[in-house]
Amino acid sequence: MREWNDIAVIAPPRDIDIASVPALRDEMDTYISSGARRIIVNCEHVTFIDSTGLALLLTCARRLMAADGLLSLVNASPAVARFLQIARLIDILHVSGAKRPPVPALSPGELPQWSKSMQVQEGVEHLGAYRHRVVELLEGLPMTNEDRYDTALAASEALGNAYDHACAAGCVLNMRAYRDRVVIEVLDCGCGFELSDDEVPAESEERGRGIRLMRLLVDSVEVRRRTDARGTMTRLVKLLDA
Repeated sequence: MREWNDIAVIAPPRDIDIASVPALRDEMDTYISSGARRIIVNCEHVTFIDSTGLALLLTCARRLMAADGLLSLVNASPAVARFLQIARLIDILHVSGAKRPPVPALSPGELPQWSKSMQVQEGVEHLGAYRHRVVELLEGLPMTNEDRYDTALAASEALGNAYDHACAAGCVLNMRAYRDRVVIEVLDCGCGFELSDDEVPAESEERGRGIRLMRLLVDSVEVRRRTDARGTMTRLVKLLDA
């Protein structure tokens, strides 16, 4: 970080997500409390920003605006810039996505082309590695780069909830690729949570945006209590290009 009078430049060394937000929040709080009124975030090493990171940036921006200051991001990749455009619509304009048509049911007995199951390590610092692993697994599927990024970010949001509510203890990430879709499931061992398809989760200043983002990023989001054990199952479906 470099500072000139009331200007601060912060360069996060990695993604801005649920794992890195506490330290970044402390850093921003320190400089705002010390009189910084312009904060520039250099995103050169940031490949993803999740809903927790977005909430932090919005909170910081509002604090600076109230003091006639400004928060700006520089060196953002096209994917990060695109996500921020989507997220700004959600939080500033309160726009919801157009209602998607129902995802067609799989043919009876259809088997996946491949499947992958991962036991998720405890410790939120591992979240970024799983996010990038999802991207790697999606590389061979007929998807645009934008769809691949969106799907990985939605999976990251589901994993972030598992870390947040159950510390990822006993959490499993399942991925299955079919001829027309990819299905991602995150199963945790928390207290259990369920959300109907048209229900909007309660939102606080820094929480509650994740499911809204998932619904914009993929074609189907299902949040249900597990039937095989205690906990929550979040299922994401992203249709593939024809």
